[in-house]
Amino acid sequence: MNRILTVEKLSKNGILNDVSFTVDEGEMIAIMGPSGSGKSTLLYSISGMDNADSGEVHLNGMEIISLTEEKKANLRLTKMGFVFQQMNVLSNLNILDNIMFPAIQAPGKKKTEEIKARALELMKHFGISEIADRMSTEVSGGQLQRACICRSMMLEPEILFADEPTGALNQSAAETVINTFLQINSAGTTILMVTHDGKVASKCDRILYILDGKLRGELSLGKYNSKDAKNREEKITAWLNSLGW
Repeated sequence: MNRILTVEKLSKNGILNDVSFTVDEGEMIAIMGPSGSGKSTLLYSISGMDNADSGEVHLNGMEIISLTEEKKANLRLTKMGFVFQQMNVLSNLNILDNIMFPAIQAPGKKKTEEIKARALELMKHFGISEIADRMSTEVSGGQLQRACICRSMMLEPEILFADEPTGALNQSAAETVINTFLQINSAGTTILMVTHDGKVASKCDRILYILDGKLRGELSLGKYNSKDAKNREEKITAWLNSLGW
């Protein structure tokens, strides 16, 4: 299996302290830890959305930290996908246009007709075709988050970053969204996800535990199998308890 991401001694303002780990292509990894432990800062620093003080981040061999802001922005647009707890959509655009927006902004963009066809294909695949013409205030939280996932996949990113993607959803909507992530991952997209939810983390291949800006533990679970769901959740609970959380 090819390595897609290498993080080496990443530090920032005392929030992150010499964090190092690797991610293989096709993995789905959860980052867990108490509030204020540095999880989101880690995600943003890895993706270049935030500037680290020191360390290196390599995405498919390309070192990200040293790039100019313009090159980082272009890399995020073309090689990375993002899904956040706060579903940042443009309120003046309907759902379809929100999904199309990043692809329209991309350098060397395709024709609008091709972009629209890609967006509609993703919406159909994830079961939200019926909301294409609706505004963000006219759909449920689960539908809107799936639309945000569609938007993140428009340019077929090499890696998808998700920051508490189910944090604002009820249990039913959260289950639908995490199953959407499983579909994306099974198709080959690497996912790095911050979550507080052990049930969400149980669907991941591996969990990294962050405390006070340091990597304190790692738990390997392997690929998700619904028949083993309860055992995976119990294993995570016991592991987190052993770490004092």
